[in-house]
Amino acid sequence: MQTPAPLHLKDALELLEAGAPVAVRYVKANRRTKVAGEFGTLPAARLGTGKRTAEAVLRAAPAAEDAAGVDVCPVPVPTPKNPNHYENATRNLVDTRTGELVKVHIYLLVAVAGRNVIL
Repeated sequence: MQTPAPLHLKDALELLEAGAPVAVRYVKANRRTKVAGEFGTLPAARLGTGKRTAEAVLRAAPAAEDAAGVDVCPVPVPTPKNPNHYENATRNLVDTRTGELVKVHIYLLVAVAGRNVIL
């Protein structure tokens, strides 16, 4: 059986940005928890905007009035921090089966849609 031709990183990112869920295999690396070198697999993943944006909208409280009838400002909801994906070479991938958000460094992508990723 012949293996599929490798996929350049640029083409792999275009495939992810197309919106259709694809299988992704990547190397895990997290400096905070010092976990690295393990392979992660997402059988059906697509680029995502992130859960934090949706949660911020849900937390926003409507304007309320106190007992005296005076308008009280709603609790300010902090806007999500800009992740600078292009500067940091990362992307948020959403597992379409579970809805889980996974941040992946693009240079640690191993395979996309069953094809090996090369630089």
